[in-house]
Amino acid sequence: MLEKLVIKKNAIKYNLKMHVRKKAIKLFKNKLLLLQKKTSDFSIEELESFIAQEEKKIIDNYRNRSLTFLFFFLGVAF
Repeated sequence: MLEKLVIKKNAIKYNLKMHVRKKAIKLFKNKLLLLQKKTSDFSIEELESFIAQEEKKIIDNYRNRSLTFLFFFLGVAF
């Protein structure tokens, strides 16, 4: 029983991580279009760094929205 819960938890974590990664790549590609650059203009390390920054922004955005919803639910005003 406990094994199934652990496996399910890991699957959910993996799916969330992949969702955030795909969203970060999409946002980064949009930024490249605006800057009129290509992915070949950057090294692999730079690309990974840029995508990691986008992932951090997405996760922070999710956290902020979650906390805002929680405060709203509890009736706490800003």
